[in-house]
Amino acid sequence: MSKDSDKPTTRPSNFTIPAQPRRGIDAVHVNAAREMVQLHTRGRAPPATRQPLPPLQGSSRSHAPVASEQSKAPISKPKVSIPSNHDGECKNPQCQHCGSIIIPAPQSSFPVQDKPSIKVNDWEIYTIKKPILSSAELDHLGDTKFEFPLPEMIFGNNFVRIKYTGGSSRNQEHEIWFNSIDALDTLEDDCHLKVSYHEEWLQSRQNRRKKQERGGDAKTSTHADDEMSGKVSDLTDMDAVKPYDWTYSPNYVGHTRGFNFVADESLEIPVNRLMNPDPILFFDEMILYEDELADNGISMLSIKIRVMPTCLLLLCRFFLRIDNVIFRIRDCRIFIDFESNEVIREYKLQECDYDEVLKLAASGGGSGGKVNNDPKRLLRDQNWVSLNIPVVNRTIEKCIVE
Repeated sequence: MSKDSDKPTTRPSNFTIPAQPRRGIDAVHVNAAREMVQLHTRGRAPPATRQPLPPLQGSSRSHAPVASEQSKAPISKPKVSIPSNHDGECKNPQCQHCGSIIIPAPQSSFPVQDKPSIKVNDWEIYTIKKPILSSAELDHLGDTKFEFPLPEMIFGNNFVRIKYTGGSSRNQEHEIWFNSIDALDTLEDDCHLKVSYHEEWLQSRQNRRKKQERGGDAKTSTHADDEMSGKVSDLTDMDAVKPYDWTYSPNYVGHTRGFNFVADESLEIPVNRLMNPDPILFFDEMILYEDELADNGISMLSIKIRVMPTCLLLLCRFFLRIDNVIFRIRDCRIFIDFESNEVIREYKLQECDYDEVLKLAASGGGSGGKVNNDPKRLLRDQNWVSLNIPVVNRTIEKCIVE
């Protein structure tokens, strides 16, 4: 290596740096993004206030309407509308062509006012979702209505309401509604279920009491033992509180007014109609209450509702999982035919031992396939559990509103 190799080199006068590739967003992409923003904004506006979009400068696309013989043909509109008797300004405009409800972008307000609603023929459907009850509201419920510890999370202001306003009995109220307070009213007075380590904890507590009665030195319990016994005592110790169903398993089919249901075991909910590719005019879901059972599982009551042009389906589901003990599902389904005004209500109870469901999940979920490294993944899937545990009891009723 030469001595001059360490000396800085100088560039010749005719040396030029090669041009770097230009970085940035192409003008075509910018115009496309602007068009998408305008289309999105225009789609959120009510049909009466929409204005035709001017073509963007430099855009190769045209928004001018194309007239055709097919577009001039009359379009049949379903009898779908938004109730005129709700409070405040209507925030759910309809499409003038298909009648479907256009859900606007979420808006924040205080107090929370989230009232999506829809009317199909003579049926009005309302859903309201609000925040979890505050500590003051929970204390008020405990002082005035319930004598047992309430679930950890109660959405007491959430509810679903279905109302029939037509027919020859317009002066008579026909309503079905679901809410958490009415559901908690249906709890049984006691519960025979115990958590998995209840017997172990109970035996250890009895041994300590025997040693103390004999005057012996009771062995000091560890922190883990104290924590475990504390959790179990919160659920199973009935000395301080009135016995209650600590699993919060309701016997709940909703509250009705004006509907005279008649049992008919030959009925079935028309699943084939629900599987038709009809447009979904409205959908909503909510939780009514939830509790983790002192880290021993989960207890949850939830609702889903789906409205189509010709029918409606509501599912109120209670899901219970007590680790190493049991699975329990209680489903109430409401099916309404908007054309015949027939209402079908099905109530189904399902139960199975925890170990049996765990074996089925570990074997591939009943399909013969292998699952991933989390064999308990399926145990958290309510739909999978409902399809794989036996039905203990089922009742089905119908009512035709006139």
